[in-house]
Amino acid sequence: MLTLVTVLALPINLVAGLFGMNVGGIPLAQHPYGFFLVVGPLLALTAFLAYWGLGRRRD
Repeated sequence: MLTLVTVLALPINLVAGLFGMNVGGIPLAQHPYGFFLVVGPLLALTAFLAYWGLGRRRD
């Protein structure tokens, strides 16, 4: 179960690490919906991985 939680947190942690760097030229920084364009797919990926991982666990 701990491994499953770690895998679910991996995509958002990678993106947070990349966007947390204090450098210029971050993609979508000037776009008005840039935050949502990054977070939306990450939430969808995490939800899919949770559904897939927890669904396999019940079998």
